[in-house]
Amino acid sequence: MRNPFEGVKLPPDVEAFIDSVAKRLPRLGGTSIKDRELRRLALYRDSLEVYEAFVRSVPSIDDLHPFYRTSLEIVAGDLNKVKVCLASLSKGVRLARRILKQYMARIRASEEGEANKLMRAGFGRASGILRKRKECVKFLRDVFAQMKRLMAVDPELPTIIIAGPPNVGKSTLVSRISSAKPEVASYPFTTKEIHVGHIDTERGKAQVIDTPGILDRPMSERNPIEFKAINAVKNLNGIVVFLFDVSQGALYSAKEQIDLFEEVSSIKRTLPALNKIDWVDEGLREEIASYLKRKGIRFLEVSAEKGIGVEELKGEALKELFQQNVGEKRA
Repeated sequence: MRNPFEGVKLPPDVEAFIDSVAKRLPRLGGTSIKDRELRRLALYRDSLEVYEAFVRSVPSIDDLHPFYRTSLEIVAGDLNKVKVCLASLSKGVRLARRILKQYMARIRASEEGEANKLMRAGFGRASGILRKRKECVKFLRDVFAQMKRLMAVDPELPTIIIAGPPNVGKSTLVSRISSAKPEVASYPFTTKEIHVGHIDTERGKAQVIDTPGILDRPMSERNPIEFKAINAVKNLNGIVVFLFDVSQGALYSAKEQIDLFEEVSSIKRTLPALNKIDWVDEGLREEIASYLKRKGIRFLEVSAEKGIGVEELKGEALKELFQQNVGEKRA
């Protein structure tokens, strides 16, 4: 599945657009002064198509898959503002065209000596209508430029979502088990976007998602980077592999990691794994392992960096993933 925003035709900045059209006017001639000025306004009228093409290229927001609709909301901050700005821009282009049409009619009915003055007046009024919408155009350009850069995620493809706090080794694991090659670094929030990899199996293709880290805190305090991870957990078809960091360099306590695990596992079926066992903090490991054992939750122990236990984790994740998908199809 393609990113539905891939084909969006970004609109030009309003001032840059007006300036571009104005610079082309002196190059236009005509059989008479009136014909020349009519050609100039016709050029402006036709150039407005770039904004109409943009609006037409935007997919219907209400028809988007929840994953992509939520992604748009995270980037824009307000879906209603996106809709209002799109509607305002469409209306503005229609009004500008109407104004230009009216002034072209006035030029045709005028004396030769009035033609240039009327052209300038029509150009100015049409530009004024666009300028009233320049903040909306800037907002839409910024939002859809970001949406176009999103990696294509197929919301219906069986998906393994790698989740957990920042800096627990999610990107390293994704690069180990799939075709994705996300940036890997030893500091929090390295991953700021969703990264996608794939695994080809005998049972079909699976998608692997590297999500940004999530902190154990109220939703109201979370940032847009964290919301991208939560969106993937909530709206993609699959299971979660939740990574705990049990290393001596862990940035988060057992309680913080357990609280986050409980939140994530309440949303979607979750397979926990204790990561970084090659540099283990025995106290931290024991606290998290004891919690999982008390809850009767099976877990694996791995080192994504060293490759320890990674193939077993991959196999278990794929087994659960395809079992879940078979069950859902039967249901």
